[in-house]
Amino acid sequence: MGVFSKMKTLIKWYSYNLRKHQFAMNMVTTGTVFFLGDMLSQQVIEKKGTDHKIERTVRSVCVGTFYIAPLITFLYNFVDKPIMFGSSQTLVNSLKKTMFISALSPITSGGYLICNNILQGKSTDFTMNQLMCDLPTIVLTQYKIWIPTHFILLTVVPLRHRMFLSNFVGVIWTCYLTHASNVGTVGRDEVTE
Repeated sequence: MGVFSKMKTLIKWYSYNLRKHQFAMNMVTTGTVFFLGDMLSQQVIEKKGTDHKIERTVRSVCVGTFYIAPLITFLYNFVDKPIMFGSSQTLVNSLKKTMFISALSPITSGGYLICNNILQGKSTDFTMNQLMCDLPTIVLTQYKIWIPTHFILLTVVPLRHRMFLSNFVGVIWTCYLTHASNVGTVGRDEVTE
């Protein structure tokens, strides 16, 4: 069995299980995306090498799996309901869906920062300070990455391929998000309390 044949089998298996068990598959997929994103952040951006912080990766996977995945699954199911934006895949509807999803960016990113800090045992004051200092930059970066991605996903990419593009961009985004939440967006060496 060749590599392409194995990939095709994996994609079929993934697509089947995504249809049958959307919530669970999205949790597994998002956890995997957050695992890869934090690994890249620590190894490629921060060049930690053997000083890799496993607990940080586990925290990131937990927040991605149990906070981000359910939130995003609910959000995407909500915007795909015909009652919200109509059933047609027009350019205007795609733009409306993109803007609606983007309007909730502070909730996803802010929630990630809050959950990450709770799991680290950080104080409320520290968390509020980080939200005030880092969240605006994180959300602006999120807009720069996800608005074009969502627009492309909703206008050009067929439904069956959306998850693959979304996950690819998600790894890049998560790499940035875990870096920013642990090192900061204003050049601090390490976010410390």
